[in-house]
Amino acid sequence: MKAIWLILPALLLTACATDGGPAPDAPHDVIEVGIGESCGGMRMTPQVCAGAPETNYCRYEPAAMCGAADAPGTCQPRPQMCTREYRPVCGCDGQTYGNACTAASAGVSVVHPGECRAD
Repeated sequence: MKAIWLILPALLLTACATDGGPAPDAPHDVIEVGIGESCGGMRMTPQVCAGAPETNYCRYEPAAMCGAADAPGTCQPRPQMCTREYRPVCGCDGQTYGNACTAASAGVSVVHPGECRAD
């Protein structure tokens, strides 16, 4: 009977041993998606825009609050040229940009029209 009590804990520890796989909270791989496809948001496997970050970005609609609350965006190319008109917008990074195009060329989505407020 004593032998069973000695062997049982060893069997339980062996059964609970890991197989060497990734830890449960280890980062998952990412899926690269193309222009016009859904990106961002909170997913089991994050979806990012394919290509260099200097050429593409994940654009969020203003109602998506910069991807908060699991709102996905859409992969878009960064504009290479923008007009110099001054129609200020507040970017998701808290910076004011001269217009929506200059925000997009920096890879930043627009939170709202107008300058950023110091809330």
